[in-house]
Amino acid sequence: MLVDAVIKNCRIVGIEGIWSAGIGIEGGKIVVIAKDPNLPAAEKCIDAQGKFVIPGVIDPHVHYSIYRPYEEDCKSETRAAVAGGITTEALMTWGGMDKLVAPYKEKFEEAKRTVEKHALANVVFIACLFTDQHIREIPECARDLGITQFKHCMFLKGSDAEALGLPSFDDAKLYTALEIASKLGPPTISMIHAENVEIYYGLKERLMKAGRKDLKAWTEAKSSICESEAVSRVIAISEHLGAPIYLVHISSRKSLDAIIQAQARGSKIIVETCPHYLSLSYKDFPDDYVLAKCNPPLRDERDVERLWWAIQRGYVHCIGTDHCASTGKGALDIWSAPAGLPGLETLLPVMLSEGVNKGRISMEKLVEVCCHNPAKVLGLFPQKGMIAVGSDADLVVVDLNKSKVVKADNLHTASDFTPYEGRELKGWPVVTIVGGNVVVEDGEIVGRPGVGKYVPRKLS
Repeated sequence: MLVDAVIKNCRIVGIEGIWSAGIGIEGGKIVVIAKDPNLPAAEKCIDAQGKFVIPGVIDPHVHYSIYRPYEEDCKSETRAAVAGGITTEALMTWGGMDKLVAPYKEKFEEAKRTVEKHALANVVFIACLFTDQHIREIPECARDLGITQFKHCMFLKGSDAEALGLPSFDDAKLYTALEIASKLGPPTISMIHAENVEIYYGLKERLMKAGRKDLKAWTEAKSSICESEAVSRVIAISEHLGAPIYLVHISSRKSLDAIIQAQARGSKIIVETCPHYLSLSYKDFPDDYVLAKCNPPLRDERDVERLWWAIQRGYVHCIGTDHCASTGKGALDIWSAPAGLPGLETLLPVMLSEGVNKGRISMEKLVEVCCHNPAKVLGLFPQKGMIAVGSDADLVVVDLNKSKVVKADNLHTASDFTPYEGRELKGWPVVTIVGGNVVVEDGEIVGRPGVGKYVPRKLS
């Protein structure tokens, strides 16, 4: 038997343990897992040299085309993804990409073609719901386009919505959308940015009148009550409807308290947090470093540790970057600075460095929250998210001992900054394989654009 490739001398990581074996790949699939002497002959042999091999990381929360053209983000950010060991990205699609209120079906094929022309990583789409028409189209998106996750932006009210030419998103829209989506069955799920924006507007006005322009002012304006109140409200609605929900980028211990109580009641809640909430505090930056502006804001070290605690105990299920290729040039203060952090290339290094190497989580837990659970939430499991015969050959070789100082100039994102500038992270991917194709080797991108594919999901 001759296969396309084998990876030998591996320490394969699953959610239930680590075992020494090799992997055979043929036609983009894993066809053999065996001790090295029993591996078939192959056209290409990769020696993992005893390093960990994990399933390709799946990022369930990525933004393209917020500050840059969609096609340009597809060109640059997919490179950043695979350089960081991410083999599948879930892209938030914004109303047909260039028209926020357009029906998704109008621009779907164009968006899909653009992704597959430039992608080095696989892609699934998540539909952001801005209008009543978008909400009505939920069944059509799931049935015809293979989109089974739907994003709700509770902060899009008042001036924030007006600036984008959008109608305000209110609880009636949320209720109706959850009601429709819950009737479709898995893997359909509603992903919610929970935030009480009215409180934020009031606090922002007060801080601006006081002349505050510092990074901490952003954290104070978007106080944890903005998140925790909205989280509690969303949970109440979802429990009333019996609807599963996915809470994105949870950042505060107060929100976790409400979530844990609801989970104990049996609520159907999947929780995501982000690497920056697990590794950064507003205290880590000078007051005038406005580039650390994100939604929700960075909080303090107590929130950081509480989030790790929640991951350890299974209350937080997924890690997503909330990646945005933003640029900080021209920002005068915290109020005018663009919101959003680049994070694709540093997701896995942060989880390895701050999580595994600091003893906060095991390699098995890392695979659970970065690969296994996101694959299940997105309707990709067992095709993706695990290393098993028959699964896709999306794989990452990880060097847990490799240390590197992060510099924006050395990253592949189009962003001109990283919140980890000058910070040493220990633990990096060294080989990334997408669909059996080696796309990153020894830290260098060797794959061709177009290796990544759009992956439609199916209703069960």
